[in-house]
Amino acid sequence: MPGRWKPTKAVNAENYYIVATAPNDSSLQVKISGPYLTRQAAKADLEAAIGEARDIDPCASSYRYSISKLESRKPGVIQHMASHS
Repeated sequence: MPGRWKPTKAVNAENYYIVATAPNDSSLQVKISGPYLTRQAAKADLEAAIGEARDIDPCASSYRYSISKLESRKPGVIQHMASHS
């Protein structure tokens, strides 16, 4: 159809996220940052994301952080908060 908008790039269903896991309950996990297209991009942002999480919640120092490839199109907590400020 002429004039119909077409996206130039498909959104990935699976992306990399920086995930925080609670120290006393490994089933409690929160995506704090992402999505990232590559593991290297997430790794490059890891220290900054942990610092921002600690600024938001001082208890975040006790969390365990990892990079995981997850099926999701939703932003991590840090990106979500930034988009609403």
